[in-house]
Amino acid sequence: MQNVLKDTNKNNYYKTILIGTGAAGLYFGAGVPCGHGKDVLMLEKTARPAMKLLMAGSGQCNVTHGGSIKDFLDCYGDHGSRIRTCLYKHNNLELMSFLESLGVPLTEREDGKVFPASMDAHDVKNALMEACAANGAEIRLNSSVTQIKDLESGFEVIVESIDGVSKNVETYTCTNLVVATGGCSYPTTGSDGSIFRALRDDLGLKIEEPRPALTPVFVQDYQFGELSGISLKDIGMKIAGLKKSFTGDLLFTHKNLSGPVIINNSRYITTGSRLELNFVYPENVETVTASLKKAAPGSSRSVTSFLAEEYGLPKRFVSKIVELALSSGSESADKKLSALSGKEISALARSLAAAEFSVSGLGGFNVAMVTKGGVSLEEVSLKTMESKRYPGLYFIGEVLDIDGDTGGYNLQFAYSSAMAAADNIFAI
Repeated sequence: MQNVLKDTNKNNYYKTILIGTGAAGLYFGAGVPCGHGKDVLMLEKTARPAMKLLMAGSGQCNVTHGGSIKDFLDCYGDHGSRIRTCLYKHNNLELMSFLESLGVPLTEREDGKVFPASMDAHDVKNALMEACAANGAEIRLNSSVTQIKDLESGFEVIVESIDGVSKNVETYTCTNLVVATGGCSYPTTGSDGSIFRALRDDLGLKIEEPRPALTPVFVQDYQFGELSGISLKDIGMKIAGLKKSFTGDLLFTHKNLSGPVIINNSRYITTGSRLELNFVYPENVETVTASLKKAAPGSSRSVTSFLAEEYGLPKRFVSKIVELALSSGSESADKKLSALSGKEISALARSLAAAEFSVSGLGGFNVAMVTKGGVSLEEVSLKTMESKRYPGLYFIGEVLDIDGDTGGYNLQFAYSSAMAAADNIFAI
């Protein structure tokens, strides 16, 4: 049966309309002060709220990170200092207290990551949904915003909703409009970036080009597929043309480089970037060369055995490095230290402490955990999340050009920005 498009033109008014019921949207709805919820309409384009939240932390929902909130600033790339006020005012301790007040006990792992004690994202989602309902906020599903119009005092929102096989066009007006639609990552969850067109075309807002972030990186002539699953601790990484350097864990997969050092810094990497990886950080080419030259004379030990023990590296990884560096096949792994030439020692040192890779591409939005880009921070007062040009228009969460590291930082910003907007709207 063919879909029927129908304009109901109800022209419904709400004091506050929120677009998107992901983490930021649900935090906003759950944080609405008592008595104000009846004036809030929450629009969700899909049939299921919080689909991406349920994927967070592989379904375990890493809601934030422990420790001092001051340490969070370095976990948002170059933009951390710009959201200082927002993060400090509604910090990680407040977020943890808020969730526990909703009946979600939390646990903090040794690495500082904070999860619901049940390790089940559904508990976080359900608690937030129940809080939204208790506050009186109304959630309408299958309702996609297609157009936003600026009025003299407020906004008109055009919504296409699906009712069975029929598509209805409905018009709403509001004094405050909160955009919490996320970015472009995991588009099947509803965060497909379609709102950016309306924000750019209807309101003329500056949109920084959305790009995948927190994503694995593909390199040319990848030689490590057989090492899939092997992880190296605290390696060093440099990106050509970038002054800063990075350290963190590296993971080899069947097809690409992954792990925190890659994923967290993929915001700085583009196709064509050149990476230099130091698998033995903080050692360098000179110290590795010196170590090999000192150990080699008269030694009957194999190169692989020596390097694995000397630098605490997995033997399978070292064997592959030796094979590639010496270019003489798998038998290279059994080569004796004493048989190494000066040229071979230099090649091994470079392969361990300054291995070069050329980036052929990044994982797309279907695998990227977050989006780099979105509504430009120049457009927003980052104390209140309100538009500088359109009073009453707010942006919270990933729709903004903010992307955090893995470890709960993106969900923390979702909370902090949502509460900052609620503070200003409801004058708490």
